[in-house]
Amino acid sequence: MYLYWRINNDLNCLGESIEFHDPVFIRCYHQWIKQNAYALAMEEDLIGMDSFHVCLN
Repeated sequence: MYLYWRINNDLNCLGESIEFHDPVFIRCYHQWIKQNAYALAMEEDLIGMDSFHVCLN
C-alpha cells in the first residue's frame, strides 16, 4: 500500500490525480492510511496539528 500512497502523493504534487475503481482496494487503502496516518505525516515532514490530516485521495 505504501507504493500506491507514494505514487498518489507524487501525482498530487504534480497537480495530477489517480482514481481507483475497485471498491475493495479503496476500502483497504483508506484503512491502511488511517492505521499509518502518524507515520505518513512524519514521512511528509508535516509539523503541528496538520500532521493528522493526510490526504486520502
